[in-house]
Amino acid sequence: MTDRKLASIQRIVSLDPIPDADKIQKATVLGWEVVVAKSENHQVGDLVCYIEVDAIVPERPEFEFLRERKFRVRTIKLRKQVSQGLIMPLTILPGDFAGYQEGSDVTAVLGIKKYDPEGEREQKLLDEKAARSKNKLNKFLLRYPWYRRLFSAFMPKKASWPKFIKKTDEDRIQLFPGICEREKDTFFQVTEKLDGQSATYFLVKNKKKFLWFGEDYIFGVCSRNLLLPKPDNSSYWTIAKQLKIKDALKAIIGKNDYIILQGEILGTGIQGNKYKVSGYDFYAFNVIEPNRQWQSLEMKCLDFFGIKQVPVLDSMFKLKPTIPENVEYAKGKSVIADTLREGVVVRNYGKNISFKIINADFLLKFEE
Repeated sequence: MTDRKLASIQRIVSLDPIPDADKIQKATVLGWEVVVAKSENHQVGDLVCYIEVDAIVPERPEFEFLRERKFRVRTIKLRKQVSQGLIMPLTILPGDFAGYQEGSDVTAVLGIKKYDPEGEREQKLLDEKAARSKNKLNKFLLRYPWYRRLFSAFMPKKASWPKFIKKTDEDRIQLFPGICEREKDTFFQVTEKLDGQSATYFLVKNKKKFLWFGEDYIFGVCSRNLLLPKPDNSSYWTIAKQLKIKDALKAIIGKNDYIILQGEILGTGIQGNKYKVSGYDFYAFNVIEPNRQWQSLEMKCLDFFGIKQVPVLDSMFKLKPTIPENVEYAKGKSVIADTLREGVVVRNYGKNISFKIINADFLLKFEE
């Protein structure tokens, strides 16, 4: 996974007509297909500013047409052609844009933010905890400098992400335009991508234990971006207790210094609960040891602990010849419920290649 460039300088690699459309055409940037107006006079090879889906653009005259969508760039369909992202001229950049090169990240330059409802939920969780921790006595004593110093010394630090754990976000196939040809003979494992809430659980051997003092292991629970150090009623801790994940990790850690379990939480209040789950449910997609990651087929042993795995769709998959064909492959129904699947995750563990392919029908139906 790389840091995501929500806006970058890219080159138009092709321009193609759209059937029964006189004023628009399809432009391809990287592996993305974008509908553009013919009146903009784009040419193959032109450098443009490409803005990805999930970007929140600033309220500027150039983006006024997105006001009804609250300035969010999302997947749309025009004349039966799916369009993902925006192509804008380099003139939207401040100053002398001639200095920018192909691939330059201009996200910050344009003041673009990421549409991130899961991140907003995380912040809400932190705010609720902070609000609960406040009481009248604490507010009264905080008026005194000596108490503020004492409170600062002992108050919990801001939750952070454990440095030894990689976050779960995968890049989309469109960011690897040459992969279909480059890896045409490679076999991949394909799993269903579920639209839920990313959760990470880990167990680390306690190196500070002395003789009989202290626990053998430290157990941790994380949301997508934050360590949640204290048990609470959140979905993350509810699943940890419901599935006895700490006990399961103790059983499989072996001689390793740590073991990591990552997966998706589905259920009430999560992404509209598309899977109609009562309460919460959990589907694992990663088990990681210090020197290796379990393959999808290995993860079947989690069944013994009552932990489900994301559905494996194909263990000997070869990429289709083009990115659009692979996007078409990602379409279909979910294996676990009567709803469209969000997409698929494609992996080759030996080559350390992984990426996601999102179902365009899913994006259009749920306005993602």
